[in-house]
Parts: sequence; C-alpha cells; structure tokens
Amino acid sequence: MKIIILCGGSGTRLWPLSRESFPKQFLRIFSERSLFQETVLRALRLVGESEITVITGERYRWIVTGELEELGAKGVKVLTEPAGRNTAPAVALGIKYLLDLGESHEESVLVLPSDHLIKDTDRFVEAVKSGVRLTQEGYLVLFGEHPAYPETGYGYIKLGKGVHSGYEVERFEEKPSRERAEEYVRKGGYLWNCGIFLFSLGRILEDYERFFPEVDFQLSLEDFLSRFPYLPDISFDYAILEKTERIAVVPLRAGWSDVGSWKAVYENMGKDERGNVRAGDTVTIDTEGSLVFSQGGRILACIGVRDCLVINSEDATLIMDKESAQRVREVVALLKERKDRRVYEAPTCFTPFGKTVLLDEGSDYRIKKVVVKPGAEIPLQMHHHRTKHWIVLRGTAKVTLEAKTFFVHENESFFVRKSQPYRIENVGKIPLEMIEVQSGEYLGEDDVELIS
Repeated sequence: MKIIILCGGSGTRLWPLSRESFPKQFLRIFSERSLFQETVLRALRLVGESEITVITGERYRWIVTGELEELGAKGVKVLTEPAGRNTAPAVALGIKYLLDLGESHEESVLVLPSDHLIKDTDRFVEAVKSGVRLTQEGYLVLFGEHPAYPETGYGYIKLGKGVHSGYEVERFEEKPSRERAEEYVRKGGYLWNCGIFLFSLGRILEDYERFFPEVDFQLSLEDFLSRFPYLPDISFDYAILEKTERIAVVPLRAGWSDVGSWKAVYENMGKDERGNVRAGDTVTIDTEGSLVFSQGGRILACIGVRDCLVINSEDATLIMDKESAQRVREVVALLKERKDRRVYEAPTCFTPFGKTVLLDEGSDYRIKKVVVKPGAEIPLQMHHHRTKHWIVLRGTAKVTLEAKTFFVHENESFFVRKSQPYRIENVGKIPLEMIEVQSGEYLGEDDVELIS
C-alpha cells in the first residue's frame, strides 16, 4: 500500500488560531502533536516512511519538514505543488509520482487529509485493511463515521447493499438542512463522509482518463508540474466521485471528525462538570456549555456565558454562540476586504531557518523574536527602507556585515544599516534566539533583496 497525505488548506474555519499561512492541520489542540503529525503517525501504522508522500504548498513546506523531523520521519517524501488547485489535481500529482516510481496498477493507494481527528487508531487501521479487499474487487472505497449528532457541515453517504465489510454507496447528500440531518441520525442508514479515499492505481487512472482528462500522466514530472497551475480548481469529490460508479464505503467507528468548526472542537474535547471545555489561561464563573480557549499567554475570563465559543489568540478574539460556528468564514471574508494581515499571517511564522514571532509593530517599526535552528542561517540579504537592531538572547550568532565577520553572544547586539548586506548563521548546538527591531519608512516583506 502507498499513502498520499494532502496538506493544503486556507486557514479559515478555525480562525483566529488558523490562518492562510498556518492552516488547522498544524494546530496542536487535542494533543501535544499537530493534526498533521497525528495523521503521519496513523499512516506509519500501515506502511513504512518510504511509502508515504505528502502533497503540500511551497508556503507550508518548511512547516511540514520541521514537523516530520520532530517525529523522526525524515524518510517521508514531500512534494510541493506549484499552485493550489484543490484536491483533484493534488491527488493527481501524488499518482503521477507513484507512476514514475514504477508502481504496479494493482497497488492500493490511500489518500488522507492531514487535518482530521481520529481518536481510535486501531479501528482506523482495521477499517483500512478491510477496504483493501474491496479495492482488489474494483471498488473505489470511502470511509464513513456513524453520525454522533445532526451536523449540517458534513456530507452524508446513503448506504446501499452490503458488500464484505462495507456497503455500496447508494448516493451522496451534501451538507443537509438541520431538519434533514436530524432525520438521517434518527432513521439511520447514513454515514458522515470522512473524505478518505482508497483505490487501486489502475482503477483511479481509468477514472481520471474518463472524468478529468485535463490531467496527462504521460508527461514528464517536470512538464506535469509546469502545467499544474492551469488545471481546473476542483475537488476530488466533484471531479471523480460524483461521476464514477462502483463505490463502496467502510464504516469507521473511530471517533472521526474533520474539525471543520469550533463547535466540532468543543464536541471532541473533554468537558468539566458544567459542560465547559477550557484550554489555556482561563477563568469561568457561572458559565456553562461553552468552549473557552486562550492562546499566547493572555488570561481569558468569562462570566455568565451560555453555549458560546470564545477563542482568544495572540492577536485576535472570536466570540459566538455554538450554532453560528459555520459563520466564521464571514468574518474572514470581511477581514479580507479590509486586507487585514491577520487573515493571512499568524504572529508566529515558520521559515527555512526556523521561525519568527511578531511581538509588536507600528507604522514605522516592527519587533520580532527570531529563532534560528542549529546549522541554519538567515541568508545574505539587505533592505533598502529599514534598519535593524539585533539582540542575542540565547546561543551564538556568526554575523557577516559586508566583508566583516564576527561572533555575537548572549546579551550582545549588532546593527544593520539600510542597504547593508548581512548574513546570520547559527554555528552552535542550540537554537539561536534573538530580538529583531526593524525601523523605517517601509516595512513590507518585499523589501528583502537576496544576494547570491
């Protein structure tokens, strides 16, 4: 078996914790590991590292590789999309890679979203193994969770006749009304569509040829990638599932959730005696049935709150009743109209050298904490519109300013003038931590000139 993990996203549904630069698969809500890391660990229960391929975007590649390093899973292959084009092209890229490796058309391929919660890994593994038998009989296999409540934000699968350990799919029902969702739960015979796909390589090639002919698997990988940005922006569900035949579904029964809203976060976390979920530095008085979530060291206090979702991030706060959880995207849309950077960027940004944390900013200054990993460097560059003061908090920085190279230690500092080339290297064994103070008339990220 080969496994493709899809790791894209827009970072809207769990705003303000998730952002375009840091979508929900990288959040650490349910454990000390991210949803992406948990997905990789589940995949490793089925196959070895070399059998796993992650499809991600360029802006997430450094986060992905860093999280794989944390797991000690450096053998996982990471492929970067040249542009985000939804799940049908992303799956096609993974298939193209497997074909270039010379994989057999009988090989089973499992496609996993990277941002789902699955509480019972043992049952997940059992379900996947059951599904492999169905792929050998020509089925495209889905996985469905028994509805725990009438969720209107999920797609539903109507069960047909039984086949081995699963059922044939009679039809799909997309995001029903509240009344219909309640009927599905009451009557039974429906499963939540988990968005996990399992198929043989030969079967999926036939489906792409019939229903998504814009994909040409005969191209070289270089040409495939060059044409990738021009493929239709369409999901695997719309491009393939809704058009093909012979689809089966295997019940999962593993505590699955796509964590598609803050209400889903609430439903999947432990409650106190008053039905509250509390995380971070929080105080609740006369509060019931609510999610109270604080990140970034700020205290969050709630008094007399009922059935609400209150989320406090480092730079934004969201408050809503639980039944409005699907409306977060409306807030995101309004902020996009204002071109508010808090839609796109989190205060913590991951980079090839490590990470940066925005501490404060104004119209003509910006203060960041910068962490450089051992052996990494901030490459030779300069800025035309800002100066920079650097203060070393921990570790040792090897600094190059024009033709001069010197070392800067804890509680020492150095200054970079406008248009002055500089490089900062971490030659030590521990992370290099610094405070960076930028000052100037223009502080846009495009005021960076890399010097080769």
